[in-house]
Amino acid sequence: MRLAVLHHRPQEWASALQDAEPRLEIQSWHPRELETLDHGWLARAEGLFCWRLPAGLVARLPNLRWIQNSGAGVDHLLSDPELPPDLPISRADGAFGFWMARYVAGHLLAGAQRLQPCAEAQGAGRWEPSILPEDLTGEPALVVGFGRIGRQIGRALQALGLAVTGVVRTPRPDPEFPLVGLPDLRSRLGAARVLVLAAPLTPATRGLVDAPLLGHGNGQLTLFNVGRGELVDTDALLAALAQGTLGRAVLDVFPEEPLPAESPLWRHPGVTVTPHHSGPSTPRQLIPDILPNLRAFAEGRPIPSVVDRARGY
Repeated sequence: MRLAVLHHRPQEWASALQDAEPRLEIQSWHPRELETLDHGWLARAEGLFCWRLPAGLVARLPNLRWIQNSGAGVDHLLSDPELPPDLPISRADGAFGFWMARYVAGHLLAGAQRLQPCAEAQGAGRWEPSILPEDLTGEPALVVGFGRIGRQIGRALQALGLAVTGVVRTPRPDPEFPLVGLPDLRSRLGAARVLVLAAPLTPATRGLVDAPLLGHGNGQLTLFNVGRGELVDTDALLAALAQGTLGRAVLDVFPEEPLPAESPLWRHPGVTVTPHHSGPSTPRQLIPDILPNLRAFAEGRPIPSVVDRARGY
């Protein structure tokens, strides 16, 4: 079976995938080097490992039977008009949960432990015993999207003493955390200290964090977006910061990436911008997650982990 690899680190991924499943025949390219494609080989490829698809590539893959996405979000593939609607697509979140849990915990603790005021006092040579850390014990934290990633974030916040509630599409009994539906988010936001967005981008979540929702927030609320940029209405977020219904925003994903230089998010004192690095896609993290798919593909069996197109994940 032939697996084409299209990635900005093509050799690294081709080597890792080959080591993981030696029975595959693999060739790799950088998305900016499409002129070097071996069109004859590509026309016989049955599988594709990629992130975004350059226009016209699918037409060069007449035997394509499966796409393995190189990350967790698949909205960009599901909405690609060049892809057949019945083509199996797999996602991979690997150990993103651990990465993103550390990201959320790190940024939350940096503020709660008053690291910046302490650094400023140190720089001035001042002993400032009045700089006291915030007690996060029992503070409500809402995690929207409670799959493997959201659950790991919830566990990290719970370990820090926060009272975590998962916000999900369909509430269900859970042995670890209370789970509520999306309609309950608004009523819980007024008391929340933390709101984490770890949900996929679907019709139900696009623009979820808008002006009406943020109007129910509070001045101590910190918003973390490690999901998709389109989950948040940027204008509504900036207005909420100005109106005091949001205290801080830590944003790792944006509707347009790289974030344009003219975006007011760069310079806003209540916003932390990071370059979509909360969950790095590395072979070490993702290969164990997609290995069952690779083996099934090599053996000509149905792929065991395929996205539900109706749900979007």
